[in-house]
Amino acid sequence: MKKSVLIALSAVSAALATVFLVVGVFVPMFDYSCIFMASVCMMIPLTKKSVRGGILAFIASALLTLIFSSGRWEVVVTYALFFGLHPTVNFIFRERKFNKVIAFLIKEIWFIGSLIIVYFLFESFFAFETEWARTYALPIIVIGGGLLFFVYDFIMFRFQKILDIAVKRLKL
Repeated sequence: MKKSVLIALSAVSAALATVFLVVGVFVPMFDYSCIFMASVCMMIPLTKKSVRGGILAFIASALLTLIFSSGRWEVVVTYALFFGLHPTVNFIFRERKFNKVIAFLIKEIWFIGSLIIVYFLFESFFAFETEWARTYALPIIVIGGGLLFFVYDFIMFRFQKILDIAVKRLKL
């Protein structure tokens, strides 16, 4: 494989992720979905089995979004703590044939921990409107985050397989 193709895929990945994150910064209604889409963009270099490309695309997208974020850092921090690195970690666990149960537990603890950190740094990001929800925010984050992560991780595995097939068909 030519290095120029890998560099181009990594650059496209970083650019797309940055666009999604900036949209999430400036259009609060889309912040969660834009973080998810930026995470999907991080899978592009992984289709060529390039962990380095994935990590560099993640760093570039996070730094570029910080430049354009105009003070709304909760989107960038949420992306940087978990969502931007998750596809690369998934890829590493899969390629190294890591124990699936242990890998899932590590990622789930990492996910819930990231949500708790974001909650304490940017309480308004989760939009707990009622007094009851604010009172029980941590149990909601831990239990709800644990259940949500199960679905999220499954969806991310499917997206990676779809992207692998698409890049292979495009003969990039």
